[in-house]
Amino acid sequence: MNRFLLLSFLIFGCQNLSVNNEEFPILATIGDRTITERDFKNRSEYTIRPAYCKGNLYYHKKIILNNLIAEKLLALEAQKLKLSPGTKALNNFIKGRKEQAMRQLLFHKEGFLKVDLTKDEINHYFKMAGRKYDISYFSFPGGEFADSVNSAIYNGLSLDQIYTSAFNGKMPRKDVLWTDSNDELINSKLFTSPQVEKGQIMGPIKMNDGSGFIMKINGWNDSMPLSQKSIDERIETVTNTLKERKAIVIFSEFISETMKGKSIQLNKEIFPKYAESIGKKYFTGKEDKESALSKALFGDTEILQIDNLKPRDEEFEDLPLFDINGEIWTVKKFEKELSSHPLVFRKRKMSNEEFPNQFRLAIVDFIQDYYLTKRAYEMDLDSDKSILLNEQLWSDSFFAFQYAIAKLEGISSFENKHTELKPYIDELQSKYNSIINIDMDLFEEITISNIDMFATQGNVPYPVIVPSFPSFTDDSYIDYGSLINK
Repeated sequence: MNRFLLLSFLIFGCQNLSVNNEEFPILATIGDRTITERDFKNRSEYTIRPAYCKGNLYYHKKIILNNLIAEKLLALEAQKLKLSPGTKALNNFIKGRKEQAMRQLLFHKEGFLKVDLTKDEINHYFKMAGRKYDISYFSFPGGEFADSVNSAIYNGLSLDQIYTSAFNGKMPRKDVLWTDSNDELINSKLFTSPQVEKGQIMGPIKMNDGSGFIMKINGWNDSMPLSQKSIDERIETVTNTLKERKAIVIFSEFISETMKGKSIQLNKEIFPKYAESIGKKYFTGKEDKESALSKALFGDTEILQIDNLKPRDEEFEDLPLFDINGEIWTVKKFEKELSSHPLVFRKRKMSNEEFPNQFRLAIVDFIQDYYLTKRAYEMDLDSDKSILLNEQLWSDSFFAFQYAIAKLEGISSFENKHTELKPYIDELQSKYNSIINIDMDLFEEITISNIDMFATQGNVPYPVIVPSFPSFTDDSYIDYGSLINK
């Protein structure tokens, strides 16, 4: 449960989902399609833009808008011609995307919006936000290794001796700030209590993934803002950070209520064999043991290749993998659900021996998401405007890209598709001119950066925040459509 609370929802601040329609200012409409101000910013800031619109000049903004509109026009054409009909894999992907957004909106409603902050909290963490600790630390597996570390500390060995004995080399050091995405336990140890001393050893601390963590306080320094602007900025940072972290705690109560009375029982005969079959696809050699999760389960794309997940023995699929309060889940049913919700592992690196337990924890987290999604449907969050816009965004992006590929069939260099497609995009602008409406006043107010960024979120089934940039034209003229009247 803690994986879900501590990690999956920390990205909510950058998603900024809301049910308030006023927070979705409409930049343009193309028939029944909508481009919001947030769409423009996210597609500009969270993706890698091509060289011809990479900067923050005014004409770069116009190229970006032309491409976002072009994407909608291409999607309309694809829909009209019924090109690339929705495949099962695509439908599962869109469903998974939608349900992930629904769970994030559920967190916003049942967590973020219920946060109350006190002046004492803000004042305390206003000071802590300026503190930077210098710590020495190391993490280690749980179980017998953790017992050995405890025993060594009890017998008076220094952390340096313990680390050198177990790992060789010098113990790592790092600076730790309150605003960092630290584990809740570490933040509590370092920033909640003022009773921290130089040279103090904290731990071993048992982490949420079962591993251990230990640290030594080498020292710290405190900084205070001097100008009113920097004071205001720190207050804003502290307030937003506290809201997100308190929302996680509040939402944990909602999760507890949702999961109350539910228990999962793994089939003791089937699960070990199934986990072994899946595990073999992770660890095909010694060099893979310390690597990130094997691409046999998660490919480079956003769509889970479920065929790669199935065990070698097809007879597995009808066997009962686990039951939830008496409801039997066969391997086939489990894998079917995974087609729209790829597994998320708490540990990004693991040994072969750890895999069965981490696989079990991933199943537990998956089941929790399953019931939270059901709650979101019960609350009709699937009809919320933010969810509908998100679903439309991913669907239009896919169909526009597929249609562009079809139009460019036979072209040798797809990298130059923006020059090859430009005349066709001009035609579509003229063809659909009467249903294109643009809020140029809002457009003028938007500012963007010229910094490349590919934004992802951690510990969720679909980590990429927005589709890749729609590179269909390098035209900077907006000589079509009508103005949105306010």
